[in-house]
Amino acid sequence: MAQILELTRTQAESAMRAAMTIDAIVGRLTYDEEFAKNLSVDPRGTMEAAGLSFDKEGMDSLMLADAKRFDGACEALFNLVDAEFLYRVAAPSCDPL
Repeated sequence: MAQILELTRTQAESAMRAAMTIDAIVGRLTYDEEFAKNLSVDPRGTMEAAGLSFDKEGMDSLMLADAKRFDGACEALFNLVDAEFLYRVAAPSCDPL
């Protein structure tokens, strides 16, 4: 029996924003060397300054709404950034890096 997944309008909009943000980051990494350099030093600050930040709820909604798109976007992103990227994005701002 197929499982029916229902998202609220807010969750669906949040998922779409998260997907578009990841796509925008991946796209920008392919042509903007300064953005890539800044992203490697300060991912969260760089994304916020570029208007490309996302929240946990949006990522959770994207994983629920379209797991294949989430996986593909993450794979593309992590092929362009270093291994510490996720830690630096997720770490609280008061954590030493």
